[in-house]
Amino acid sequence: MARSGMPKPFTVSQVNRYIKRMLEADALASELFIEGEISNFNAHSSGHMYITLKDASAALSSVMFAGSAGGLKFRPTNGQKIVAFGRLSLYEKTGQYQLYVEQMEPAGIGGLQLAFQQLVEKLRAEGLFQESRKKPIPEYPSCVAVITSPTGAAVQDIIKVIRAINPAIKLVIVPALVQGQDAPEDLARALGDVNAWGQADTIIIGRGGGSIEDLWAFNEEVTARAVAASRIPVVSAVGHETDVTITDFVADYRAPTPTAAAQLVAYDHAQVATYLQDIYSRLHGAIRDDITNRHAEAQQLLTELTRRATHRLQLERQKLTHGTALLEKVSPYAAFKRGFAMVHDEAGRGVSSAEGLNIGEKLTLQWADGSVMAEVVSSSW
Repeated sequence: MARSGMPKPFTVSQVNRYIKRMLEADALASELFIEGEISNFNAHSSGHMYITLKDASAALSSVMFAGSAGGLKFRPTNGQKIVAFGRLSLYEKTGQYQLYVEQMEPAGIGGLQLAFQQLVEKLRAEGLFQESRKKPIPEYPSCVAVITSPTGAAVQDIIKVIRAINPAIKLVIVPALVQGQDAPEDLARALGDVNAWGQADTIIIGRGGGSIEDLWAFNEEVTARAVAASRIPVVSAVGHETDVTITDFVADYRAPTPTAAAQLVAYDHAQVATYLQDIYSRLHGAIRDDITNRHAEAQQLLTELTRRATHRLQLERQKLTHGTALLEKVSPYAAFKRGFAMVHDEAGRGVSSAEGLNIGEKLTLQWADGSVMAEVVSSSW
């Protein structure tokens, strides 16, 4: 029981609220940079991150709410040293003061650089950088899709170079964000749209130069996986020659600049036309020479065939003449010419002997120049 004359005691809630107001009113406690090692890391399904920051002799409970945690470029892990920026306050329910983290960076290395290294290691372990999975860039594309900002200098450079080298190539500009929080999803969406359309031979994806923050959309996992999943060969053209992004690693070909990408895909139309004309001329000459040679061979063959046919005809004519002479010798018509005649009875049978002929029997006598009917009036044999 309270002693007589003692003031009314505070409740626990009142004390906690008082301490919380004191902490939040303290300028030093409201903007703190604290370096420590992560332990008891817990990434909640809500998106909040719960961390204990510690050093050799102390520990500090910390929380990073989903709104701030969503902007991290790296994945915190236990044992990692970080520099956290935030404010101290009291969690009234447990009476425990804690650091409410708004920003976090790895100690000794930039968060972007660490995020880059972490994603490179992850994708390399999955085999997304292997040369064996990269597709060849078509040597003579008819349609090139360019995924980039429609207002940037990069798209103008690409259009100018391709139009100058080969105006026959169809260019399709696919607008996409290339910078900012929404850029990775927009780039992935554009890659999916071009693949779904299916009419492009080659895809160029990229932008002009800038800081690592400006180019960061091309270091995000969603962009890298969309490039790796493309069925159409992808040429990465991000920034300047010294700029290297994860998109470069997963793309089928890395061009040092957008201009270089355009030069890669745009084969020289005039040069190809000259080459084709040279091939045509050589083929035409070869065909002409072949026809000439074939004609000469055909003439020789015709001459030989004519000679052989003439000789064969002469031989056959001689055989015919000889055969005609033989036929004339045995032909009855030759006998007709010497006064002989062929005799047939009334039935048309040949009569070769007088024997057997009867008086009154009618006969036909056939000569070379005509025939007569005769009747047997007498016979002797």
